Amino acid sequence: MALLLRFARQWVAGERMEDALRVAKDANARGMDALVNHLGEHYRERAPVEATKAEYLRLLDAMRSDGVRGTVSLKPTQFGVLIDKGYALSQMLPILDATKADGRVLWLDMEHSGTTDDTLWIGERLLERYDRVGICVQANLKRTSADLERLIRDRARIRLVKGAYKETEDIAFRSRSQTDQAYLEHLETLFTKARDFAVGSHDSRMISRALELARQHPTPFEFAMLQGVRDPLKSDLARQGFRVSEYIPYGPNWLPYFSRRLRERPRNIVTMARSFVEG
Repeated sequence: MALLLRFARQWVAGERMEDALRVAKDANARGMDALVNHLGEHYRERAPVEATKAEYLRLLDAMRSDGVRGTVSLKPTQFGVLIDKGYALSQMLPILDATKADGRVLWLDMEHSGTTDDTLWIGERLLERYDRVGICVQANLKRTSADLERLIRDRARIRLVKGAYKETEDIAFRSRSQTDQAYLEHLETLFTKARDFAVGSHDSRMISRALELARQHPTPFEFAMLQGVRDPLKSDLARQGFRVSEYIPYGPNWLPYFSRRLRERPRNIVTMARSFVEG
């Protein structure tokens, strides 16, 4: 596991909050905001949920004390949505209050499709209390066009990503070309109808199209990219004056996240093996 973590640090800040704060400060120094996530998911007992809540409150306090520019992004299954959506909402409300006190945006990650409806419900309840709430949507899901229209009506912030979870063919596009086409169509919707959204992609084609649309529709938006992916591009966009957020995950439960990154980019497995051989 120590060898795996050594390679995973390309995408994971580390296991401790101090690691996340260090990477967040580095992102700020490079002209980017930090979007920090304490890793963990699929909790079905209350104790780890409430420990997660306490961790995020400490994290936000540390970000405030250290002057870190950015915010946090929560996974609904680490806040107990698999127990009960009302309980998950109750555990997120203290995090909402802390972000609201600092004037930060509160983001919700989107996970497997089985939690999409509950995630949207929670996001809408949070928006009733604070208008700076953002929700991630996944272009590979066939339902996303309708979800975008719903979130735009709710005046939610939206982070558009391609989607990293394995889904069945009846609810998700299976080919890369279909997902890419859906992403491009959703970009058009965001630039023409939404407010202050995030383009979550490392794909040059998607980024180029976003830049074209930005020239046609001067609406506020940002780019959101993962820690350790396309760092020169992130810095270049920031130098051009675009807002860029770097998604910074940390915590001891890093293996599922790391595994998804490998599935997205299989050639990373070769890089990992080489790093072990070469030391």
